[in-house]
Amino acid sequence: MAERATIRVNGRHSPMAWLLYLTKLTVEIDGTPQTGSWGDRTISVAPGRHEVKVYFKYITKARCCEAGVTVDVADGATVSMEYRSPMMMTSPGRLAVLG
Repeated sequence: MAERATIRVNGRHSPMAWLLYLTKLTVEIDGTPQTGSWGDRTISVAPGRHEVKVYFKYITKARCCEAGVTVDVADGATVSMEYRSPMMMTSPGRLAVLG
């Protein structure tokens, strides 16, 4: 049976940044982007080291507030992360590994 692991990303932004409700959040793992809604996202991956980047398109900027981290995921394990967008769209976001 093939080995599997999971990366879970919770994408959050301030309710005061109400325009972000109109955007889609992109989670990119090892160069493969997956665009979807803000909130919890669970992505199945192979065990090993993965480069995770999170960003969103905002007005004319395709990769706004990008943040990234490299994680090691063991077979059968889940690595949980939280992405927080900044208040100023010219700043990078924050991607933190939880636990």
